[in-house]
Amino acid sequence: MTLEHLFFVSQIVAAVAVVASLLFVGREIRSNTIALQRDEHNSTMEQWTVIRMAVAKNREIAELVAVGLDGRRPLDATDQLRLEQFLSEVSWAAFHIWDRTQRGIFPKGTFEQTDGVYLCSVLATTRGNAWWQSAKKYGHHPGFVADVDRQLGLGNPAPVVLGSPTTAAQGSQA
Repeated sequence: MTLEHLFFVSQIVAAVAVVASLLFVGREIRSNTIALQRDEHNSTMEQWTVIRMAVAKNREIAELVAVGLDGRRPLDATDQLRLEQFLSEVSWAAFHIWDRTQRGIFPKGTFEQTDGVYLCSVLATTRGNAWWQSAKKYGHHPGFVADVDRQLGLGNPAPVVLGSPTTAAQGSQA
């Protein structure tokens, strides 16, 4: 074997090593991307868990949400503020699902099929709608507002309290 042959063999070995290392790096990047997406899902779940557990653990908050949203009882200034803060938290958590869906972290349609449905059910109530009409003008991404408004326009949101009709459904029965 000549020196020239050894050179060509070394070049082939080097090329195979480069391809193998690129395949390895590609696999590692894919694995890392999956782990990051899982972390995003976990982070999102933590955000929603705080809201769900506040309602589940505190009867007063659950009552405020269940009864206060539809306008069946008057709210004093403190309860109105608490309800608005709850609505802000729900819309903020839903925004993160929307944003992660827009960036391709979550599969296309995730927002519309999951938290968008819940957000719209909250915003379809009397007080939820009044809050949204004001709040959407300030501090919300225009694309998020457009998607929420579009989803609200589709109508037929899920009830906030399962087994309870939404305000829209109540209005159509009247």
